[in-house]
Amino acid sequence: VDDTGAVESVEITWSYDELYSLVLLQDYELDPDFDGLLTEAEIASTIGFDLNWNSGFEGGLHLFRGGEALEIGRPEVVSMTLLPDGRMETVHRRRVSGDPGAGDVLEAQIYDEAFYIAFEATLSSGVDGRPECGPELVRADIEAAYEALEAELTTIGGLGAAEDNFPAVGAFFADRLVFECVS
Repeated sequence: VDDTGAVESVEITWSYDELYSLVLLQDYELDPDFDGLLTEAEIASTIGFDLNWNSGFEGGLHLFRGGEALEIGRPEVVSMTLLPDGRMETVHRRRVSGDPGAGDVLEAQIYDEAFYIAFEATLSSGVDGRPECGPELVRADIEAAYEALEAELTTIGGLGAAEDNFPAVGAFFADRLVFECVS
């Protein structure tokens, strides 16, 4: 954040589960000696693999200040790591524009509107240079999310109609990070 509390950029860490990490290691032919370490060449040839998004997917991050969506730029590669437990972790940064700064609460959510990908906030979050700015993590109400999904499916004609016209329900299933200290 800048001196006024306006968000300048966000850094996002994607920590992949064990199965998907194994698929990535095999598909990209990484760590062939199974020592749990990636070489500089392996990282250089692979980093950013998860930032080549299909049309309609903008990375899943949604930022709101006072209920108004903030503009988030394209991702910039930061790092890619193979963790000691065998999971892959990638980090990217995105510039934010249009944040008025002072005033309202800042909320961050990460979700795929089509709910093709399920995200969960599991890592620590905060504001660089502001250790007091740990957010409140508000978990999604899964029961209410499924009720909303059922209502959306009913609106479009049931599950059969959803195959070609699945409703945008990802936000119902999204955890929220609520920052009250960045203003």
